[in-house]
Amino acid sequence: MLPQTAFHFVRHGETDWNRQGLLQGWRNIPLNATGEAQADALSEVMQQHGFVSIAASPLARARRTAEILNRKLGLDIHFVDDLREIDVGPMEGLMDGGWFSTWRAGATREGVESFAAFTHRIRRGMSIALNLPGPVLVVAHGGVLWALEKMLGLPVGTHIANTTLVHFRPNGARWQLEIVAGDLE
Repeated sequence: MLPQTAFHFVRHGETDWNRQGLLQGWRNIPLNATGEAQADALSEVMQQHGFVSIAASPLARARRTAEILNRKLGLDIHFVDDLREIDVGPMEGLMDGGWFSTWRAGATREGVESFAAFTHRIRRGMSIALNLPGPVLVVAHGGVLWALEKMLGLPVGTHIANTTLVHFRPNGARWQLEIVAGDLE
């Protein structure tokens, strides 16, 4: 279980592969011009949340998003390998075939990281992130949101748009997810 510590989460800005509907996994696909602009626009609201630490996936799209969001904050960015996206293996670069819902339910696909293993890895990454001084901003990937939902007992499968800012906060024994900026896909 994660510590009962509120945090904010941002999905990285848009890439050309996002726009084309291609699975990215661990491939280092850079932000496109839209993704850069999305992150820049979101950076305008970052100061109002009082972030003290940023933890981010080291993959190029999340790394660059974190760097842009940090321009006005001037914080150290802690890159955490365990916050990388799902390892989709041989599915990388292909169109999403609609298999995510069965995968999240426990079905396996050859060469693809299982949802259980992915969630376990994200739990390790989040433990590192939430041990940083808070409030903490986590910059990662859409799949990471699903793992967080699973860990925190929330309905799994929310699809957020690129650069959506989400606030996770404990409310007694339950957790709440609130979209602060951005939108659902």
